[in-house]
Amino acid sequence: MGTLFHQSERSYGTVEDGHLDSFIAEIVELSKKHGISVAEVIAAKEVLESERKNDLYVRNGDAFDEQMAGFGELLQQLISAIENLQSDT
Repeated sequence: MGTLFHQSERSYGTVEDGHLDSFIAEIVELSKKHGISVAEVIAAKEVLESERKNDLYVRNGDAFDEQMAGFGELLQQLISAIENLQSDT
């Protein structure tokens, strides 16, 4: 999970012609294996992709919550420091 000061580098996925070729071959093979149309295999893949997006959304929310907690702690420390300065004067 990402943190306020130590965010790991994002992994950007790229799609190349070789990926497309192997994807199509995989889809055709799954279509034959399960006796369903290529369109049905692609629809099933889209469902899995939706689940992946939901998982990523939750992870992003977890990272955001963690970052906000860290930010809140920093603000609390600043407030305490200001209060201590006020009481010293």
